[in-house]
Amino acid sequence: MLLIIQTGDPVPAAIKQYGRFSDWFKQGMELANANQEVSVVDVHLGHDLPCFEKTAEDLTGIIITGSPAMITDQDTWLIKTQQWLNQIMVYKIPTLGVCFGHQLLADLLGGQVAYNPKGRNLGMSEFKLSKHATSDPLLQSLKPDTSIPTFASHLQHVKALPQTATLLGSCSIDKNHAFRAEEAIWGLQFHPEWSIEITQTYIAARSDALINEGVDPIERANQLRPCKQAYGLLSQFTKLTRIHAVK
Repeated sequence: MLLIIQTGDPVPAAIKQYGRFSDWFKQGMELANANQEVSVVDVHLGHDLPCFEKTAEDLTGIIITGSPAMITDQDTWLIKTQQWLNQIMVYKIPTLGVCFGHQLLADLLGGQVAYNPKGRNLGMSEFKLSKHATSDPLLQSLKPDTSIPTFASHLQHVKALPQTATLLGSCSIDKNHAFRAEEAIWGLQFHPEWSIEITQTYIAARSDALINEGVDPIERANQLRPCKQAYGLLSQFTKLTRIHAVK
């Protein structure tokens, strides 16, 4: 069973048109018609995660979604989620944190999260892979020392990686754009689950903020292009969960 830890909701226009975060991941992982394989817990709404002692053997993978929340606010539900994850790490279940989830994992493992002094990252983001991506189970299908286009939307970033983490790549705004730690834990600051349409919806929703920051939202939206390689990482993560399931 795949567990999706939902840490927030999309902007209203995105929910209306495309559903919730969990729907986007299920589609990208080709699990959209396999609801029996997926459990979704809305931790930001105070919903409890399953008893890890009873469910760990049944879990094949864990995804931690994005969120409008901020790590530095240290909400009660965030701390409870980190405590649960800290207990279940011993089982080495493939775990993928995206955007807020990436920051949540970095913070949990001893890294530092803060507002990015370079400002908001919203729209296209070129992800430059590090040399370590060559041997990484999630990213090994991508060529090292090259860049791939990705979609991003965040204000905070991982200022410093945990000591146990390996840097997998960077972008112009975020030095620590992706990492791997503890054998089977991955953090991606970008959104592999997003499409051009979803990103356009976010740009429209944040248009006032972008204008105040001196950015033309129409120009930003016109820059968008497909991110097939990033999207393909979800299929690769599905493979890793299935490998774990037969161990």
